[in-house]
Amino acid sequence: MPLYAALLAAAPAKAEKTNNFLIPNGTFIFEWIVFVLVLVFIARKILPRITAMIEKRQETIKQQFDDAKKAKDDAEKARKEYVDALAETRKEISRLREEANDEKQQIIEEARSEARRQAEELLEQNRTRLETERQQILLSLRSEIGELAFALSEKIVRDSLRDEERQRKLVDDFIAGVGTTVKVEADARS
Repeated sequence: MPLYAALLAAAPAKAEKTNNFLIPNGTFIFEWIVFVLVLVFIARKILPRITAMIEKRQETIKQQFDDAKKAKDDAEKARKEYVDALAETRKEISRLREEANDEKQQIIEEARSEARRQAEELLEQNRTRLETERQQILLSLRSEIGELAFALSEKIVRDSLRDEERQRKLVDDFIAGVGTTVKVEADARS
């Protein structure tokens, strides 16, 4: 401190002697020393803290940027997987639809062929039954017509038809004539 006081005491004395501003006096040197000390203090104490805070903030920003980029990449990957899964699902649905349509067509064809087969069987059974009934009806009609013809002819000509051989011949001729008439009518109905 005495040095400082001595410099201060000397400074006004010198100031009186020279008023030239280009020549430094004691206060100017003192100001430079204080300025250098403040710069050293700032460089050693404040600047490292500010630099550390700036570096920490830069690291945080870099980390956030990397996290955002990673999240964006993950989101893009998830979106791509979703699109791929959706496309795969659509392909699977299309394949299942085609299989279902093929199966439907196969079932329809099987049902049609089964229906045709059953219809043909039923038609054949009905034809057989109708043919059997027709034969029975023809036999029944022949015998009834024969009896009616015999009864009628017996009434008309009682005496002349007593001969059994003539009787049979007459009945057979009559039945043959009726049989062809019934056959022609049956064919006309078909």
